[in-house]
Amino acid sequence: MGKHNNMKSKLAIAITLWGWLLFVVWLSYDYAEYQNRWIIHIFNPTYSYEVHSFHILIFLVPFIYTSLGYLVNEREKLLLKIKESEKMYRTLSLYDELTGLYNLRGFYILAEQQLKKALRSKNRMLLLFVDVDKLKWINDNFGHQEGNTSLIDTAIILKKQIRESDILARIGGDEFVALIDKTADDLQEILAKRLEENIRIYNSKRTRNFKLSLSIGFAYYDPATPSSIEELLDHADKVMYERKEKEES
Repeated sequence: MGKHNNMKSKLAIAITLWGWLLFVVWLSYDYAEYQNRWIIHIFNPTYSYEVHSFHILIFLVPFIYTSLGYLVNEREKLLLKIKESEKMYRTLSLYDELTGLYNLRGFYILAEQQLKKALRSKNRMLLLFVDVDKLKWINDNFGHQEGNTSLIDTAIILKKQIRESDILARIGGDEFVALIDKTADDLQEILAKRLEENIRIYNSKRTRNFKLSLSIGFAYYDPATPSSIEELLDHADKVMYERKEKEES
């Protein structure tokens, strides 16, 4: 807010300087014409009403332009605040405040665009679905701060494996997804191994009373048989629970 208050737009400064420049030019001309008699010349009582009005106007010019500059500056500050508010609103409406990743709305908006692009370019994509295991148990037994830390750390771990050009989001309390473009057939195995290794390293460096654990599922988008985002999420979710049941059995 203070930054806005001290801001002076170039246009406002130019308008103000132009007014004072006109005033100085006129005074210089008048002085050059009448020398030491220029003040007497300006205030000569024998002049007509029109001449006196002109002189008054000349003296008012710099103040008029200064006022215009002030108004222009205030208008530009207001427009800047509006733009920043709009930007902040768009950011808050698309991003998850806790992790800094996209939220569900942001994911859907970007994922829909990616699906259309993949359909045109005939590229396959991979949807990664991640669930933080026992988050409710962590919250209940160690507090919500520990739960939030687990979510933030999960986001950091996922960021290391997902390219910036792909879409990574937190779509629910303990659910994360990533939509990955131009995938190889063995990408899901590679991602699964990398995530497993990163989680192992993460837990080995922490001295908590619990270990962070993730359940993952995958779904491929094939442009030959197009799927919706909802269908991909549903399929990846089912695969995740199937993998979890196998690991627990």
